[in-house]
Amino acid sequence: MPGVKKLSWFRKLIIGLGKRLYFRKSEKVNVLGMGLMLRELLRNYQEFLGSLEDALAEFESEVQVQAIEVITNLLYEPIMMGVSMSYTLSQDLKDGPFTTQAMIYGIIGKNYKKVFSYPQMILYEDGSGEAIVRMKQCIMCASITDVTKEDLGTQNYGNCVATLFGTAINEGWKYLGLPYEVVEAKETMCFLRGDPYGEFTIKFVRKS
Repeated sequence: MPGVKKLSWFRKLIIGLGKRLYFRKSEKVNVLGMGLMLRELLRNYQEFLGSLEDALAEFESEVQVQAIEVITNLLYEPIMMGVSMSYTLSQDLKDGPFTTQAMIYGIIGKNYKKVFSYPQMILYEDGSGEAIVRMKQCIMCASITDVTKEDLGTQNYGNCVATLFGTAINEGWKYLGLPYEVVEAKETMCFLRGDPYGEFTIKFVRKS
Protein backbone atom coordinates (compact mmCIF):
# COMPACT_ATOMS: atom_id res chain seq x y z
CA MET A 1 0.00 0.00 0.00
CA PRO A 2 1.50 3.40 -1.01
CA GLY A 3 2.17 6.16 1.50
CA VAL A 4 3.32 5.97 5.10
CA LYS A 5 1.14 4.71 7.96
CA LYS A 6 1.49 8.03 9.77
CA LEU A 7 3.41 11.24 9.13
CA SER A 8 6.46 11.35 11.40
CA TRP A 9 7.71 14.60 12.90
CA PHE A 10 10.65 14.48 10.48
CA ARG A 11 8.44 14.02 7.41
CA LYS A 12 6.23 16.87 8.63
CA LEU A 13 9.36 19.02 8.93
CA ILE A 14 10.37 18.17 5.36
CA ILE A 15 6.83 18.90 4.10
CA GLY A 16 6.86 22.21 5.99
CA LEU A 17 10.10 23.22 4.29
CA GLY A 18 8.90 21.88 0.95
CA LYS A 19 5.66 23.87 0.92
CA ARG A 20 7.61 27.10 1.48
CA LEU A 21 10.15 26.28 -1.22
CA TYR A 22 7.40 25.24 -3.63
CA PHE A 23 5.55 28.52 -3.11
CA ARG A 24 8.71 30.57 -3.68
CA LYS A 25 9.57 28.72 -6.90
CA SER A 26 6.06 28.35 -8.33
CA GLU A 27 4.16 30.77 -10.52
CA LYS A 28 2.11 32.97 -8.20
CA VAL A 29 -1.68 32.96 -8.27
CA ASN A 30 -3.42 36.34 -8.42
CA VAL A 31 -6.41 35.56 -6.22
CA LEU A 32 -8.27 38.76 -7.13
CA GLY A 33 -7.71 38.17 -10.83
CA MET A 34 -8.81 34.56 -10.47
CA GLY A 35 -12.00 35.67 -8.74
CA LEU A 36 -12.78 38.20 -11.48
CA MET A 37 -12.21 35.60 -14.20
CA LEU A 38 -14.50 33.19 -12.40
CA ARG A 39 -17.27 35.78 -12.18
CA GLU A 40 -16.99 36.54 -15.89
CA LEU A 41 -17.04 32.84 -16.73
CA LEU A 42 -20.14 32.33 -14.61
CA ARG A 43 -21.83 35.28 -16.34
CA ASN A 44 -21.28 33.51 -19.66
CA TYR A 45 -22.65 30.25 -18.23
CA GLN A 46 -25.63 32.15 -16.83
CA GLU A 47 -26.41 33.79 -20.17
CA PHE A 48 -26.34 30.38 -21.86
CA LEU A 49 -28.19 28.36 -19.20
CA GLY A 50 -30.63 31.03 -18.04
CA SER A 51 -29.94 31.19 -14.28
CA LEU A 52 -27.06 31.61 -11.84
CA GLU A 53 -28.12 28.43 -10.02
CA ASP A 54 -27.77 26.34 -13.19
CA ALA A 55 -24.51 28.10 -14.08
CA LEU A 56 -22.97 27.24 -10.70
CA ALA A 57 -24.12 23.60 -10.96
CA GLU A 58 -22.63 23.22 -14.45
CA PHE A 59 -19.34 24.83 -13.42
CA GLU A 60 -19.13 22.55 -10.37
CA SER A 61 -19.44 19.45 -12.57
CA GLU A 62 -16.71 20.76 -14.88
CA VAL A 63 -14.40 21.41 -11.92
CA GLN A 64 -14.77 17.81 -10.75
CA VAL A 65 -13.83 16.40 -14.15
CA GLN A 66 -10.78 18.64 -14.53
CA ALA A 67 -9.71 18.21 -10.89
CA ILE A 68 -9.42 14.43 -11.23
CA GLU A 69 -6.91 14.84 -14.07
CA VAL A 70 -4.91 17.54 -12.28
CA ILE A 71 -4.77 15.70 -8.93
CA THR A 72 -3.77 12.43 -10.62
CA ASN A 73 -0.87 14.19 -12.34
CA LEU A 74 0.26 15.77 -9.06
CA LEU A 75 0.21 12.38 -7.33
CA TYR A 76 2.22 10.52 -9.94
CA GLU A 77 4.46 13.16 -11.52
CA PRO A 78 7.30 15.03 -9.74
CA ILE A 79 6.43 18.63 -8.94
CA MET A 80 9.69 19.68 -7.25
CA MET A 81 13.14 18.11 -6.90
CA GLY A 82 11.87 14.78 -8.21
CA VAL A 83 9.17 14.52 -5.52
CA SER A 84 5.42 14.23 -6.18
CA MET A 85 2.54 15.35 -3.97
CA SER A 86 2.19 11.74 -2.79
CA TYR A 87 5.06 12.41 -0.34
CA THR A 88 2.59 14.38 1.80
CA LEU A 89 0.07 11.53 2.04
CA SER A 90 -0.54 9.30 5.04
CA GLN A 91 -2.79 6.31 5.67
CA ASP A 92 -3.81 7.90 8.99
CA LEU A 93 -6.89 10.08 8.42
CA LYS A 94 -5.86 12.30 11.33
CA ASP A 95 -2.95 13.53 9.21
CA GLY A 96 -5.43 14.89 6.65
CA PRO A 97 -5.66 18.44 8.07
CA PHE A 98 -1.86 18.80 8.04
CA THR A 99 -1.63 17.70 4.41
CA THR A 100 -4.53 19.97 3.40
CA GLN A 101 -2.95 22.97 5.13
CA ALA A 102 0.38 22.24 3.41
CA MET A 103 -1.29 22.18 -0.02
CA ILE A 104 -3.10 25.46 0.67
CA TYR A 105 0.19 27.07 1.74
CA GLY A 106 1.88 25.83 -1.43
CA ILE A 107 -0.71 27.70 -3.50
CA ILE A 108 -1.14 31.03 -1.68
CA GLY A 109 1.79 31.20 0.74
CA LYS A 110 1.94 32.38 4.35
CA ASN A 111 -1.06 34.66 3.85
CA TYR A 112 -3.23 31.54 3.90
CA LYS A 113 -3.87 32.31 7.59
CA LYS A 114 -5.75 35.46 6.57
CA VAL A 115 -8.07 33.40 4.38
CA PHE A 116 -8.29 29.88 5.85
CA SER A 117 -8.63 28.49 9.35
CA TYR A 118 -6.77 25.26 10.13
CA PRO A 119 -8.69 22.33 8.57
CA GLN A 120 -10.60 19.89 10.78
CA MET A 121 -11.20 16.14 10.52
CA ILE A 122 -14.18 14.66 12.40
CA LEU A 123 -14.34 10.85 12.62
CA TYR A 124 -17.42 8.89 13.69
CA GLU A 125 -17.66 5.42 15.23
CA ASP A 126 -19.26 3.89 12.13
CA GLY A 127 -16.20 4.77 10.04
CA SER A 128 -17.74 7.80 8.35
CA GLY A 129 -16.55 11.34 8.89
CA GLU A 130 -16.30 14.94 7.74
CA ALA A 131 -13.40 17.07 6.61
CA ILE A 132 -14.10 20.76 7.25
CA VAL A 133 -12.29 23.79 5.84
CA ARG A 134 -13.36 27.26 6.99
CA MET A 135 -12.66 30.57 5.28
CA LYS A 136 -12.26 33.93 7.01
CA GLN A 137 -12.48 35.69 3.64
CA CYS A 138 -14.05 34.41 0.44
CA ILE A 139 -12.00 34.49 -2.74
CA MET A 140 -15.04 33.43 -4.77
CA CYS A 141 -17.69 36.04 -3.99
CA ALA A 142 -15.61 38.99 -2.74
CA SER A 143 -17.33 42.35 -3.33
CA ILE A 144 -20.41 40.75 -4.93
CA THR A 145 -23.47 42.82 -4.00
CA ASP A 146 -25.93 42.07 -6.79
CA VAL A 147 -26.69 38.42 -5.97
CA THR A 148 -29.61 37.32 -3.78
CA LYS A 149 -30.38 34.03 -2.04
CA GLU A 150 -33.08 33.49 -4.63
CA ASP A 151 -30.48 33.82 -7.41
CA LEU A 152 -28.32 31.16 -5.76
CA GLY A 153 -31.17 28.71 -5.23
CA THR A 154 -29.63 25.48 -3.89
CA GLN A 155 -26.13 26.42 -5.08
CA ASN A 156 -23.24 28.42 -3.59
CA TYR A 157 -20.21 30.06 -5.19
CA GLY A 158 -17.95 27.97 -2.98
CA ASN A 159 -19.30 24.59 -4.08
CA CYS A 160 -16.67 24.43 -6.81
CA VAL A 161 -13.89 24.89 -4.23
CA ALA A 162 -15.49 22.27 -1.97
CA THR A 163 -15.61 19.95 -4.98
CA LEU A 164 -11.91 20.58 -5.58
CA PHE A 165 -11.06 19.70 -1.96
CA GLY A 166 -13.34 16.65 -2.06
CA THR A 167 -11.83 15.40 -5.31
CA ALA A 168 -8.29 15.84 -3.98
CA ILE A 169 -9.15 13.85 -0.85
CA ASN A 170 -10.91 11.10 -2.79
CA GLU A 171 -8.11 10.70 -5.34
CA GLY A 172 -5.55 10.64 -2.52
CA TRP A 173 -7.42 7.79 -0.84
CA LYS A 174 -7.63 5.90 -4.13
CA TYR A 175 -3.87 6.30 -4.55
CA LEU A 176 -3.29 5.01 -1.02
CA GLY A 177 -5.79 2.18 -1.45
CA LEU A 178 -7.78 3.25 1.63
CA PRO A 179 -11.36 1.98 2.07
CA TYR A 180 -13.00 5.42 2.15
CA GLU A 181 -15.09 7.34 -0.34
CA VAL A 182 -16.25 10.96 -0.49
CA VAL A 183 -20.04 11.09 -0.84
CA GLU A 184 -20.62 14.85 -0.70
CA ALA A 185 -18.56 18.03 -0.98
CA LYS A 186 -20.46 21.29 -0.49
CA GLU A 187 -20.11 24.81 0.85
CA THR A 188 -22.16 24.66 4.04
CA MET A 189 -21.61 28.23 5.27
CA CYS A 190 -21.60 31.21 2.90
CA PHE A 191 -20.99 34.94 3.34
CA LEU A 192 -23.57 35.72 0.66
CA ARG A 193 -26.18 33.93 2.78
CA GLY A 194 -25.28 36.01 5.83
CA ASP A 195 -23.09 33.45 7.59
CA PRO A 196 -20.13 34.75 9.66
CA TYR A 197 -17.61 32.65 7.71
CA GLY A 198 -17.37 30.36 4.71
CA GLU A 199 -17.20 26.63 5.28
CA PHE A 200 -16.60 23.63 3.04
CA THR A 201 -17.76 20.24 4.33
CA ILE A 202 -16.57 17.02 2.71
CA LYS A 203 -18.54 14.00 3.92
CA PHE A 204 -17.15 10.51 3.50
CA VAL A 205 -17.99 6.91 4.39
CA ARG A 206 -16.07 3.71 4.88
CA LYS A 207 -16.61 1.31 2.00
CA SER A 208 -18.38 -1.92 2.95
